Amino acid sequence: MKIIKDIRIYKSDVENIEGSWPRSFSGRKLNAIIMRIVMKLRENKFSFGEFDHLYINFTTCMVDGGIALAKRSIDRYHPWYRYYDVNVSETLFSKLEMPESSLEIIKLIERVLIEKFSTKNFNETLIHSCFAEALEQGEDMLMKFKEKVTSKRKAIIYLRYLDNGQFFPLLRVLDIDNNILFETDMPKMEELIYLGDIQVSSKKVTVKPRKNSFTTSIQPLSFEY
Repeated sequence: MKIIKDIRIYKSDVENIEGSWPRSFSGRKLNAIIMRIVMKLRENKFSFGEFDHLYINFTTCMVDGGIALAKRSIDRYHPWYRYYDVNVSETLFSKLEMPESSLEIIKLIERVLIEKFSTKNFNETLIHSCFAEALEQGEDMLMKFKEKVTSKRKAIIYLRYLDNGQFFPLLRVLDIDNNILFETDMPKMEELIYLGDIQVSSKKVTVKPRKNSFTTSIQPLSFEY
């Protein structure tokens, strides 16, 4: 079982089969809403099963049952994604890229997850709660990203995702009784390469960048409290 990583949206007025590719679309704010939904689902360990990227194609073509796995073979070089087709009216199709259609698109995405991927352990109620939290809290929504626990301290990094496409992490330090000792905004960032290993002591938290060839010159982030 793979934990969800991404949901992307597409549109097509021709059949979604080999030799024909749907066109991606979206606006920055709609992308941000979808990203928050994915973050909240991921935090709660939602899974599509054997893949982790879901590509939803809104189409005017006939679709069995209104929502169905696209009639294309699995990409053997990229087996981590699947296309699902969703039949929509000509009217909705013509305005998919307009801001006023965002809520209708989100409702259709939720319907896909509920109808095709809800399980006994992650049912319709849990899926709906993740969508509701992302929509209601917007840029203030927190996703627990990673934590470091010692005998006396717990340091947690939460992610927020802004409408402009930046991550805005929040660092929180708690004692063994879960009392908040320290909380601060971390620098806004486009990528999460800055958020690797966490070290926490009685007076300081250090967040090291992820280890790879691109981060050798990046200095750790340190916070005294």
